Amino acid sequence: MSAKLKRALEYQSLNSILNSLAPGDAAVVFAQLRPMSLPRNMVLFEADRKAESIYFPTDSSISFLGDTGDGRRVEVWSVGNDGLAGIAGILGETKPFRGVVQVSGNALMGNAAFLRRHFRQCGGFHDAVLNYYHFLLVQVAYLGVCNSTHSVEQRLCRWLLMVRDRTNSPVLGFTQDYIAGVLGTRRATITVAAAALQNANLISYAPGSITIKSRKGLQAMACSCYRLIRSWK
Repeated sequence: MSAKLKRALEYQSLNSILNSLAPGDAAVVFAQLRPMSLPRNMVLFEADRKAESIYFPTDSSISFLGDTGDGRRVEVWSVGNDGLAGIAGILGETKPFRGVVQVSGNALMGNAAFLRRHFRQCGGFHDAVLNYYHFLLVQVAYLGVCNSTHSVEQRLCRWLLMVRDRTNSPVLGFTQDYIAGVLGTRRATITVAAAALQNANLISYAPGSITIKSRKGLQAMACSCYRLIRSWK
């Protein structure tokens, strides 16, 4: 076994899609992957371009942003250890959204052309990708409902929980400006919502950092979308 493959296999259990593969299928996929570090704000995908690389995050998070038409970008979905970033590249399509590293960390990167060919062989990798694609469609649908019907406090709780789940870290390096942008609201609104959560002893925050103190408490305050999205995984 090559050192590259051995190192890649060490990451298998850290990503849900890769962990679901049978040994034979995993060996084929992992032979083409290489571990890499993803710094925050690194642009991995540009809108309306075919993906050349696919990323399987292990403790990083990648956010896909939609252009609102007035110079702002709102988060459409994000990907962490629950999936892969660049699924359009496997399906042979372009992606209409920009993909940016939201939380720095590690990932396994593979060539999109190879993974696309392997996907078309209709094996275990094919099924794993389609299962994730189904989950992604459900997630985006629920987020659409959430963003139009639930309070900012509920949406903030849901968003914090989802990022925490995808990175396995209770400490999240986000400014209130950033959170306001991805949730499509004003900074002042996020300031009020974050203060309420801190007063309830659910989080603590300092400039550029939020620490989740009570996951159970955030779950109690989050809207049902968080539970419903998780139930599809």
